[in-house]
Amino acid sequence: MSESHNTLGNGEWLKKGHSLFSQDGSVEFKMQEDGKIAVYWGGECRFQNTKQQRYDVKGIYMQTDGNLCMYDNNGEPIWHTNTAGSTGDSTVICAVQNDGNVVLYKGTPIWSSDTYKG
Repeated sequence: MSESHNTLGNGEWLKKGHSLFSQDGSVEFKMQEDGKIAVYWGGECRFQNTKQQRYDVKGIYMQTDGNLCMYDNNGEPIWHTNTAGSTGDSTVICAVQNDGNVVLYKGTPIWSSDTYKG
């Protein structure tokens, strides 16, 4: 994971049982043990990528093509943000924000958990 603990950059994993937190610590982006990606804010779960429990999940990976993907233990993709673009020097950052959102940035936002409840 990156130094700031609130972002996931190209080529980085968030493995099962680990979390990223917003800079103020109020928002948690978690790769849960039950195989769900979740966003917790204000003590509530505001986002889950699926209702299905999958215990064979390795984690989520910020691919260099801009797609945030969940992989099983066999290396098969089982969920993604559908944000893949061209490969190469395209830097994408997954950021956990103080406002309750998890956002993928490729210069500008390309995907959001849409969990802001302002």
